[in-house]
Amino acid sequence: MYDAIIVGARVAGSPAAMLLARRGHRVLVLERATFPSDTFSTHFITAPGTALLQRWGALEQLEKRGVPIFDHVLLNVAGNVINTREVFGPTQVCSPRRTDLDVTLRDMAAEAGAEVRMGSSVTEVLFDDAGRATGVRVRDADGNVTEESASVVVGADGRSGIVGRSVNPEPRDEHEIRGSGLYAYFDGFDYVTESAGMLDGAFVFAFPTGPRSACIGTEIDRSHDDAVHADPAAVFYERIAADPDLERRVRAATRNGRWHSGDLQAGWFRHASGQGWALVGDAVCLKDPLLGHGITDSFVGAELLAAAIDEGLSSGNLDAALARYDEALWRHLRPIYEASRDAALSFDKSGDDLFAAFMPAQMLIQEELAMVQAGGPTL
Repeated sequence: MYDAIIVGARVAGSPAAMLLARRGHRVLVLERATFPSDTFSTHFITAPGTALLQRWGALEQLEKRGVPIFDHVLLNVAGNVINTREVFGPTQVCSPRRTDLDVTLRDMAAEAGAEVRMGSSVTEVLFDDAGRATGVRVRDADGNVTEESASVVVGADGRSGIVGRSVNPEPRDEHEIRGSGLYAYFDGFDYVTESAGMLDGAFVFAFPTGPRSACIGTEIDRSHDDAVHADPAAVFYERIAADPDLERRVRAATRNGRWHSGDLQAGWFRHASGQGWALVGDAVCLKDPLLGHGITDSFVGAELLAAAIDEGLSSGNLDAALARYDEALWRHLRPIYEASRDAALSFDKSGDDLFAAFMPAQMLIQEELAMVQAGGPTL
């Protein structure tokens, strides 16, 4: 029997497994995919998330893989460029491809002592007669089906994961997502640092992922979804044309691979725990990607969840500790969740109006960075 079974080995599951294993707990991680593999992502990791990567020892590993780290972002607001270093001071940020980030975190979980099984699909969450989660039924890559049991089953398998579907948690908040993301990877791209543009009718971004490579894209109102599906390249180049310097550098680069577009239509914040189960990452908190804060939310959740499970297993009162996690997660993530939800109500407005909606959340992110630097998050 395991102390914890974690379903999902990406940016929520692997850090939670790593932190629990470092505390001496027996952890099983089950991931249906094989790595390296891409998944739709914001890529950008805000300063609090990057600080957590540094705390864990992961930032150094990402740098060894060629991921560039920067101390500022350039914001183009309707033609006026703002250097965030001049506003907030130097704060480290990065935008690794998920083929680098997920592999790094998975490997660190395994190195910490977690048992990680790739290509393993959970087909059922198991419950006892009292409704308590007790384990999972899992099918491996060869089709073999086994049952595994644990003190707690963790759903870190995304917005449509089987753990969330099985426990059907009550929502704290639900909202419509108005933004539609579109991006591609480019090689031979000339960059100085992370950059984003709040332009009339669109948000554009260029996030360096490696030496002279970047994830470049746009977020626009979902009313343009039909155009995105019909001709993503036309929509992309029309939007970045509002920033002539970015357009010049993109046209000098070479697109590597297909276009990626998002299909998020609904966001939520759900209750994150119950009898013998917990959720973390997109399984509990899903919002518009405008702020690029989803990966950081997953990291913060992993820290809180690992602390709660450790406390619960040590005290013998796991359900009480998981309830504390549920409340702590809401307390920590709610301000930026609500700011992100409200900032992204509409994209069909001026760059100045987008910036005005964007900045309150940036102030909250700076407060979260200070919390991480002070040793948080805490239950």
